[in-house]
Amino acid sequence: MRRTTLLKIVAALALAVAACAPAQAACASGQFTKSIVSYYSTSYPLPPFAQRDETAESICDVIHSESGQRICQIKLWGALYRPASGGIFAQFPALIFNHGSGDEFTDDTKYCELGKYFAERGYLVLIPFRRGQGDPPNHQSSGVYIEDLVTDFGNNPSHHDTTCTTTACYRAEILRLQSDQEVVYALNHLKLTDRMKKDRDGEHIFGVGGNSYGGSVTVFFNRKDHGQRAAIAFAAAAQGWGQVNFAYAAQDWELSQDRRTLLGALLTAAKNAKHPAFYLQARWDYDTRSTIDLAYAHAYGSDDPTHGHRFMASIFPYKKFFLDNGDVDYQSAHVGFIGDPERWGPSVLAFLKLYGVN
Repeated sequence: MRRTTLLKIVAALALAVAACAPAQAACASGQFTKSIVSYYSTSYPLPPFAQRDETAESICDVIHSESGQRICQIKLWGALYRPASGGIFAQFPALIFNHGSGDEFTDDTKYCELGKYFAERGYLVLIPFRRGQGDPPNHQSSGVYIEDLVTDFGNNPSHHDTTCTTTACYRAEILRLQSDQEVVYALNHLKLTDRMKKDRDGEHIFGVGGNSYGGSVTVFFNRKDHGQRAAIAFAAAAQGWGQVNFAYAAQDWELSQDRRTLLGALLTAAKNAKHPAFYLQARWDYDTRSTIDLAYAHAYGSDDPTHGHRFMASIFPYKKFFLDNGDVDYQSAHVGFIGDPERWGPSVLAFLKLYGVN
């Protein structure tokens, strides 16, 4: 009986290993190493009279000490891909890449093809898990997931520190906040590791990119000068882009009724882009006008629109997927394209190198 049970256990383990092997193999290479890192960590006591965290929007997980003191604990996680070549003192150009909207995902495989692609080509790649997102229970970043925040805002707007009156405005505000906090924290973490390459003036060499929600975060990040040399926005807000009245918004971003919506806010951010950006997505994504309109806003946001800001934009040919009922499956193109760097990678690498991220 014991031998039979043991054989069953061994067989089950063998099947489990076999099932995991493809995912592990996808992120395994002698040319790079991968690790899960905490890119920002701190804690501090909250006032005893506080009924909740300072604001619903903060990155706190509130815990209690043995004495009952309420503590704000912040810990943000991310996946770090590092080239294996060059020795322990080697420095590399860096790419911070912002993931999409899913709240939970497997950290071992998150964007592994993308991280693998760039790390094998000499880039240090950090994928920061934004607030409330990641791989629970061990590697989920602190704070409240954006969709939960937006839902709570719709139900209890007075609980939130915002002047927004619509969920679209509030969603844009949180994405903007994430670009100013999580992505900046990720950048600071890379700078402190001393693995980021510097130019002759001592300036760090890096670019920032992102897909879907992460593409939107990237557009917002690029509205400020953080020292980035280039930005790459994949399919930013593509799923809901048809709601924007772009023709009106493009004429006057400051007075447009759309400026307080997510899409209007993105157009304003693209208009105010501080560095060159590459807007791109797949042919059969939800709505390719997001790439076209953001590139338009980027180009015409210049004080000299005749000669415009520097940018690139491309709609890549891609497979057309179908659902069982015959409808077009736009989601498969939306998520599949980012996992296919052999298709878009050469163009993105050329763009990064063109603007000195190499």
